[in-house]
Amino acid sequence: MNTDSVYYDSWKEDRDLILEYNQTSLKDATMSNILGIGVDNLTRTQAVVKVLKMIEEGGVHHVIPMNPYKLHRYKTNSDLNLIASKADMHIATGAGLVWASKMLGSPLKERIHLMSFIMDLIRIAEIKEYTVFMVGSKAEIVERAYINIRKSFPKVRIVGRHGGYFDENREKSVIEAMRKSEANIILVGMGFPKEDKWIYKIRNEFKNTVFVNVGGSIDVISGEIMKAPPFFMQHGLEWFYRIITRPWRIGRIIRLFLFFLQVVWGRIVR
Repeated sequence: MNTDSVYYDSWKEDRDLILEYNQTSLKDATMSNILGIGVDNLTRTQAVVKVLKMIEEGGVHHVIPMNPYKLHRYKTNSDLNLIASKADMHIATGAGLVWASKMLGSPLKERIHLMSFIMDLIRIAEIKEYTVFMVGSKAEIVERAYINIRKSFPKVRIVGRHGGYFDENREKSVIEAMRKSEANIILVGMGFPKEDKWIYKIRNEFKNTVFVNVGGSIDVISGEIMKAPPFFMQHGLEWFYRIITRPWRIGRIIRLFLFFLQVVWGRIVR
């Protein structure tokens, strides 16, 4: 794969990002209840500001991107529901959640595109000299992602990166490397729900960091997997694009259909 084809200079538009974030208030940041699961009602800028406050305040935090498929899994699986309840922020990355929130009378401000959110975090990390650790995907892919990020953000301090496939013995050294790096932000891309369970399992071994689930974003940043074409993104159909390009994920449609039915029924009852 030619890494020269992947750039993110479009995220470096000429504006005073620090001033913008300093002027962003979280006073109207609320929670939307979608089928019994809380989703943070934030703009993308507010979500980034909330992560900045987590870093400034210290402690261990967990940020989970939410879409209809994940929300349905969190709702129907007790172990995943516990993990979600312990997380510090749930951002609405799926277009279906915006639709559902309106149907259920608790409208979200906006949909937060995960890749845009990640790039905002990396850019602010470069400006404020925060440190970043990446773990996930295959070793060679995370390395390509690192190279591509450095092309657009040459001063960002990525203090470590590691592939996401390892056994229990190797896991100990990976966790130790993450701990010793003292990274402010740790991006974990192992896929759902593996990354959620892993973060929940290891979070008590850390003192000050923000874990962010990034799913397959490391593969996208590396150029291994292409983003959905503009038409699919503009119409909130990335999920459909992923299914037609990776048909083995067809089983997800069943959960999406169940989510749809539950939202419609919730609207009728309301």
